[in-house]
Amino acid sequence: MDTKGDLISAGRVGCVMRYGDVAVKTANKPTVPDNASEYTTIVYQRMNRTNEETLKHEGRIYAHLIHVEGVLKPFEISDTEIRMPYVSHGSLDRYLSAKKDIVNDTQRLRWFRNAAEIIFRVHRQLVLVADIAARSFLVNTDLSLQLCDFSESVIIPVNQALDELVLQGLLSTKFDIARFGSMMYEIVSGHRYEFFVTPEVEADLDGGESKTYRKWPTDEKLPDKRDIFLGDIIRKCWLRDGFRSIDDVCVALYRGGRRRDSWGRSRCDTGLVISTWYSNPDDNTHYHGRSPFFMAESSGCAAF
Repeated sequence: MDTKGDLISAGRVGCVMRYGDVAVKTANKPTVPDNASEYTTIVYQRMNRTNEETLKHEGRIYAHLIHVEGVLKPFEISDTEIRMPYVSHGSLDRYLSAKKDIVNDTQRLRWFRNAAEIIFRVHRQLVLVADIAARSFLVNTDLSLQLCDFSESVIIPVNQALDELVLQGLLSTKFDIARFGSMMYEIVSGHRYEFFVTPEVEADLDGGESKTYRKWPTDEKLPDKRDIFLGDIIRKCWLRDGFRSIDDVCVALYRGGRRRDSWGRSRCDTGLVISTWYSNPDDNTHYHGRSPFFMAESSGCAAF
């Protein structure tokens, strides 16, 4: 492996360097400044320890999801680094920035379906993603996606019901769905919007692109979605009484992709094959009960 790497990305917790066909994520460990006070030294030491523990935590999430289709598969996981395949197209947000003039709604719908299916499989393994955004997905050469950032994710105990659980910080299935709606909104509108619900604040906080509400926001507080692609699906992702599970989002995306042909018949606009997110023995995910595949097919959007 090359000794000198190229910086791919840098975040609050860690950075990713490229060494040929390998991408290596390590924890950020800034050096304590010369002549730093005792207080400053302690702050740096605590921050470095937190970043190291967060990287270890992300490694455990990757290991837990190692067989899940659509999740990036690391080559090696250790306490100090995560070695992963280098994906040449990079993150979805960067790809969209570079190719925005040629990406159409058909491709956007493919990505939304693909991303929702991946999140569905992750939820079936009792993991809440938390940080769902275009920057968290990598674009393969065939333009399919891989989910790659789990630094804020949480593994739910087996005896807990995923759709009923609300963790500290209000992490929940519904929060993941809301963040997915925010990702869709940014991709179709070009504007970023995300929100957090924190009952402890005295009043709603307007941070520009990021809002903090005391209670789950009502429709009047959300951006206008009437004239944008898949706006009603985005709305139901955001509303507290909207979609309750990610498989409901998957079904809506397949129904939402229908259009009328020259005879007035409804059919899928992309001709996509519905992926195996209902039952996939390779990643040991099996959804018992209502079949999203059946619902999408019976609604007039059959798999080709």
